[in-house]
Amino acid sequence: MTSVDTEQILRQLLDKIAKELNYEEANVSVKAITTGGANYSSALYEVKISEPNKEERDLFAKVAIVGEVARSQFHLPLFDIERFAYNELLQSYAKIQDKNQLSDENRLVWPKFYGCNPNPYEETIVLENLATKGYVTYDRLKSIDWAYASKAVESLAKFHALSIAYGEENPTEYAKLLEKMKFNPNRVEHMNDAYVKLANMALAATREENKEKLKKYIEKEGDLMKMAKFYQPKGLTLLKHGDYRPSNLMHKTKEDGTLHVIPVDFQTISAGSPIIDLLYFIFTGSDEDFRRQHYEQLTGHYYQELSRALRNLNVNPEKIYPKEDYNKDLKEFLPFGLVLGLFTLPIITVEAENAPSLQGDDGINSMVVSKTSNLYPERLNGIVNDYIRWGIL
Repeated sequence: MTSVDTEQILRQLLDKIAKELNYEEANVSVKAITTGGANYSSALYEVKISEPNKEERDLFAKVAIVGEVARSQFHLPLFDIERFAYNELLQSYAKIQDKNQLSDENRLVWPKFYGCNPNPYEETIVLENLATKGYVTYDRLKSIDWAYASKAVESLAKFHALSIAYGEENPTEYAKLLEKMKFNPNRVEHMNDAYVKLANMALAATREENKEKLKKYIEKEGDLMKMAKFYQPKGLTLLKHGDYRPSNLMHKTKEDGTLHVIPVDFQTISAGSPIIDLLYFIFTGSDEDFRRQHYEQLTGHYYQELSRALRNLNVNPEKIYPKEDYNKDLKEFLPFGLVLGLFTLPIITVEAENAPSLQGDDGINSMVVSKTSNLYPERLNGIVNDYIRWGIL
């Protein structure tokens, strides 16, 4: 699909949105933007809707560019999930926050939703443009620091707490939703070729003294179905984000010097353990030095913030997720970080000009980038060092 096609699809939706906002002679400007290799599923645009004597609207839009092959392989209705999130789920979360009279500091914030196009191969979401309010994304090629990481997991804890509170208020409906959004094992059947290539790529980049240890682990634990166990509901199960990494968050510095972090991508919400989101954030966004200094501090901070967010929603954290259960889950799920590194680091650290595309006939295999960046072996070997230090490799 060409950029001309996606812009045309977008403009049809924008005309409808302008009318709904009572712009009679709207001037609609559309500008294509790039995330420098951080986004693969959508064409992105900045939009301005204006008219004399009326408020100018700054919007952000994404139009699906995932091809037929990748769609058939993912077994995950990415755009349907995000549409559900904005149209239904987040509205329910907002009511829960209002009911509990949360202060601005204690509320989870997400972009304002303006409209969508649900038609297959034309899926479009239009949101407020947070960039015009000073929000930016973190540089994916730099390791997160404590100031950013601590605020990002606070927002994650609020997101998880709202899922739990929603379940407490609507137990029957929530149980059905978790069942509907649980992990689909069919998602891994098309990934085997890609996984073998990624595993070989990791072994080639691993330092010689550690290569045999990683090879033995992959041979013993490298079966895709064994890896899929991390996504199966176990322990505390809630609606997790599914792709909680710096590229899917926006932040800005407040007047007091602290950061405010907003999640902006809800395509991969699914049922699972909150630990998956936490480890996903840590291992997609940090280097070895950060984890040596802050891993235990950050995982402890997450539980503290989850407990606080639950109490703000009148939910007892000790009843829902006792600290001992959390620590047990954290230890049990820890190998997920190693698996995640093998799968995602080539893509997360890729230079923009070598970023993959999901539009063509290669589908998921296109995610095996042909040229990795110089950052890839550094990040990979950092993870290998962690797991040797932790006694897993």
